[in-house]
Amino acid sequence: MKGTNTRPRISSALRAGVFIAAGGVLTGLVILKAPLMAWLLMAVVAGLVLLQAPIIAWIIATVLAATLSRLLVTLAIVPTFLNFFHFPLALGAVFVAAMKGKKETPLTRSILFGSAALFLFSYLSWIINGGEILRPVMNWLVFCEPFLLIYAVVRMPSSSSRNRSLYWLLFGVAFLQVPLVIWQVLNIGWGDYAAGSFVGMGAGAHVAGAVALVGSVMCLARSFSTAIMKKRLIWLTAGVVLFVIPVLADAKQVIIAFLPALFLLLFTTLTIHWKRAVLVLPVLSGAVLGSFSYYRPLRMVLDWTLISQGAFGKIEALYLIARKFQARPAGWFLGLGPGNSISRIAFLAIEESVVKPGSPTNLVELRPAPATRELLQLTASNWLFSASSVWSGISSWLGLFGDLGFPGIGIYIWICTWLWKNMPRGHSWEAAAARAVMVMAGVLGFLFSWLEEPGFMLTVALVVALGLVSGKKHIGSVVDENSVSS
Repeated sequence: MKGTNTRPRISSALRAGVFIAAGGVLTGLVILKAPLMAWLLMAVVAGLVLLQAPIIAWIIATVLAATLSRLLVTLAIVPTFLNFFHFPLALGAVFVAAMKGKKETPLTRSILFGSAALFLFSYLSWIINGGEILRPVMNWLVFCEPFLLIYAVVRMPSSSSRNRSLYWLLFGVAFLQVPLVIWQVLNIGWGDYAAGSFVGMGAGAHVAGAVALVGSVMCLARSFSTAIMKKRLIWLTAGVVLFVIPVLADAKQVIIAFLPALFLLLFTTLTIHWKRAVLVLPVLSGAVLGSFSYYRPLRMVLDWTLISQGAFGKIEALYLIARKFQARPAGWFLGLGPGNSISRIAFLAIEESVVKPGSPTNLVELRPAPATRELLQLTASNWLFSASSVWSGISSWLGLFGDLGFPGIGIYIWICTWLWKNMPRGHSWEAAAARAVMVMAGVLGFLFSWLEEPGFMLTVALVVALGLVSGKKHIGSVVDENSVSS
């Protein structure tokens, strides 16, 4: 009996071993002959496995893919196309959240409605204006991905431990820039070379600085909210350390956008705990004034002649879009079409420096739109406009307006308004940090195509989402302490 029972088990194990060995050989051949196909197959398998994973796993994977993929690609660990893997992960997060998450709320329904409206309107504009078939999908993904992540977080089952994990994820991504940027400054150089985990990007240094400042906002908000002096000093020091990263990266526009966010944060938190300003304000004032005194490029912020001349880059771009609208019967209501004006998708069709070899966007073969060419010619014709991206005509707000007209930018602002109005009131430092980073992102969206930068916007979206699910009962949830008023 033993022998008869053992043989089937042995034969089953043998067959399993043969299949595993054959699968290993086949996988090896695929990797050698078609590495891209092998990675795609692995991505499909990973996606099927992730469907069984909790919502938080999708959220973490999305943020890590957007913030670490550039570093992994540069180190030749993963292929270039994985720089775009955060898009399907964000869509997967929405799907899993809709299937497994909490019941819908007016806020989540508004996010879905606004995102769906923007998607349908993108296709309507594409039907009228023309262009490659994937333009509306790509344009919609770039602008709506942050809203998709917020939806997934808000639908995630409430848990202080989950919220704490996501906050430490944000802190981890922000503080990862510190050793990377310091190493890059010491071994390569500062400025554009100090790109942190966003090495290999054209504006990697600016993105690293922006992500660091998102972390700085959270640290400062945490410092303002705690009544324990020692912890207040620790969080305040951490915020100042992160503030140094954009200075080393020469990310002037990021620092400019950080200042109104900082003022809002001070206004909303120190008015409640005004006694804590005795420690906080001198340290912050010293850091900001020291940067302006010893960091020469920041002095341009106070050069009103330069600012007034440079602002004409944005004005000329707006005038160009208005002129194009007037030439079309429905231009003001349908725009020039998704990716047909000055959004980031438009520039993927014309700037070789934007599209890297091996990028999936090369498969689409986008053709540049006339308005995009005219804007680039306008920028190249003026030395000031071409000297810095701040003075150029490129802007996410102008790009969204140019692509989809008044309805497109109206829908986007409507979603943002819903997020702002649903932010908890009271003493929640999480909500205060969320409002501050929203202001920072809004200012940056005017200065350049920041609303279309996934590495930055997904960190902003996660801070906003965690602010939405916070409240008085969540104060002190990230660190185990009581936030008692002084």
